[in-house]
Amino acid sequence: MKKLSLRSIFILTIPTLVWVIGLLFSNVWWQENILSVTAIPFLFYCLALILTLFLRNTLQFIFCLPFLLLWGYVHPLDNSSSLPLCPQTLKVFQYNLRYENPSLDPLFYYLQQYPHHLLVFQETTPEHGSMLKEALKAQYPYQFGGQPRIGYPSGQLVLSQYPLFNMKTIATQAGHQIIHGVWHPPKYKPIELYTAHPPSPRNAQLWAERNALLETLNNLVEDYLDTDNASPAQLIVGDFNLSSTSERYQTLFGGFKSNPVSSWPNWSGLRQYLTIAIDHLWAHYPLEICEREALINIAGSDHRPIVTYLTIHQSEQSQ
Repeated sequence: MKKLSLRSIFILTIPTLVWVIGLLFSNVWWQENILSVTAIPFLFYCLALILTLFLRNTLQFIFCLPFLLLWGYVHPLDNSSSLPLCPQTLKVFQYNLRYENPSLDPLFYYLQQYPHHLLVFQETTPEHGSMLKEALKAQYPYQFGGQPRIGYPSGQLVLSQYPLFNMKTIATQAGHQIIHGVWHPPKYKPIELYTAHPPSPRNAQLWAERNALLETLNNLVEDYLDTDNASPAQLIVGDFNLSSTSERYQTLFGGFKSNPVSSWPNWSGLRQYLTIAIDHLWAHYPLEICEREALINIAGSDHRPIVTYLTIHQSEQSQ
């Protein structure tokens, strides 16, 4: 049996050490972006494992295998479940349409076949927004986005089967819009709703603007929960352009639950281990996430649509 050399141990260990230390202490836009893509170390260990098989080095194979399993475990999958049973299900559909989407026909076909209770869209053009509002108004009569003097705040559109109350927008210093209001499904107490779509951190300026919006939203939610008349049921939905494996993601919205699923990029043939989770939903007790699922059968966008199944504890249902 071939030996496990110190050089082999170093080569196989150093990527994980560098990645973990970098994730904890990265504060540069490009560094945070690269380190958020856990597919990179996962692919490294896949190749390393294949090489150990080719070299027939059993000890190197055994040493490499836990690293591969580790990075496979931390990477989000297409589906994430947290509750085996989900009574009184609320279904939330979220989707970054992509401004350049050539056709919404696959989306219309899906929504006609599989209705949901709440739809949250990002990168909505006025043309796409008008088409969605008109085609779906009978099924989703409660709408926010596309009205005069409101437009589509940061490209967002919210459609619902159930009433939306007190809907408004809150702007960051850079002009990015957060939507805040109340969603009230029947048989439930009102649910506080927040949606947002911060910019993609493609450079230092946009990275800073994204982080500022996340901080603004985090403070907004915390301040509201501290008020005397706050509804405990809280829902935060959007494309946040923030990987779930980043340290920044872990610091957001204390007390909320979120089950990340792979959502970007939605390239043909690209498997879940090569994608990242940036389209998120956070729920606060008594709301609880039963399951989140990234759909792969709707073309037109570089994002996968996500369906989230929610339940609410019995004590918080309206009497």
